[in-house]
Amino acid sequence: MAKIQIKTAVAAATIVTLGFALSTVAPARAEKVLQGEVCSANVHKLTTDIDWYKNLHKAEDAAKKDGKMIFWVHMVGKIDGAT
Repeated sequence: MAKIQIKTAVAAATIVTLGFALSTVAPARAEKVLQGEVCSANVHKLTTDIDWYKNLHKAEDAAKKDGKMIFWVHMVGKIDGAT
């Protein structure tokens, strides 16, 4: 009988703890949706103001020569969202 009471108490404490933990989590907040013109301007700036390498080996050689790191972006689709 004592084992059942202990298991019940442990289960109740777990449920209370989980309930408290879930109730204190901040709600998810969605980012605002940008207008098409703003997105288009951001994509244009990203694709024209940065010199991108299309070949990883060339990027590695340039990074080694300049003592810099490589920021690798691998995309599926087109950056402007028109996939």
